[in-house]
Amino acid sequence: MQDFLFISDCMQPIIKKVKLDLFNSFEDETMSAIIKKEQPSFIPFLSLRQKFGIHQKGGFYPLPKKYACLLDLCKRIEMNYLRNQCQIQFTVQNNFTEIIQVLQLLNLDPNLYKLKVIQDGIVIQHPLQNNFNKNDNKTIVKCSQEQKQLSEQIENRIKLLRQKLDQQVQIKHKEHLTINNCEDFEQFGSQFKIYHNDFDLNDSPDVKPIKLKKQIFSKELIQFHIDILNCLIEHYDKRGVSFMFYDNIVTILSVHLNKVKSEIEKGLKNIMNLIPDKMNILMDHINKQRWMIQLDRASLLQLNKQIILNQFLCY
Repeated sequence: MQDFLFISDCMQPIIKKVKLDLFNSFEDETMSAIIKKEQPSFIPFLSLRQKFGIHQKGGFYPLPKKYACLLDLCKRIEMNYLRNQCQIQFTVQNNFTEIIQVLQLLNLDPNLYKLKVIQDGIVIQHPLQNNFNKNDNKTIVKCSQEQKQLSEQIENRIKLLRQKLDQQVQIKHKEHLTINNCEDFEQFGSQFKIYHNDFDLNDSPDVKPIKLKKQIFSKELIQFHIDILNCLIEHYDKRGVSFMFYDNIVTILSVHLNKVKSEIEKGLKNIMNLIPDKMNILMDHINKQRWMIQLDRASLLQLNKQIILNQFLCY
């Protein structure tokens, strides 16, 4: 029995040492695995991306929201023509902001569309619609080759507009780099299609709409939108806030302007579509009463209150 105890006592340190060695080896393997996992996060490009901006997919520069809205409308018009090959009619009652945005697009490219002014809106005729028949609302492209060529032409038109919008931002970005002595960033930015982190995309110039020969917006309608914006700014300024509940502000404007809530909501939507860089609605919550309207008071100076919408509405 004593011999057995002696042998077990001799083996015990060895067993402990083996356990300790196994634990140490496991700890070493775990630490090395953690280190290996952490290594990809130190790629230089990721840190530069975090420092200077977000890398854009598809090889395009990021666009400010006010330019992205114009590009989206152009895509919708082009895709509609590709499918139907027909004219598009926008009415003041149903397409208030779309009409103004089309006039903005024509400022960027006068040859983008042909316009015909009607009593309650505009008719947009696509320049590729050479063989349009007035007695037929839809022109069917019979040949698949012609359809393919048409698709390519439309794709190029959208691409050219995108380039013009990019140029508007890049001119402003270049001025920003010059003022802040960051000209060396320009080559890097063009390589990865990003802008300097200190550059605000919303500083890009507004695109003013062209003037129509015949005014289709009534003075009362234009004044209604201007009154909404002015009431909003004054209400936010008094409280020194930038966020307010959507349902509350609709009620306040409805009482102040003596309009039904549906009219106020429609006017708010129009304004947000026209100046998305200065006014936005946060609809993250399921309950509509919890939606928030955000107003960038810093960009809406006192002097601009009367003209912020005039430049869009040609009033």
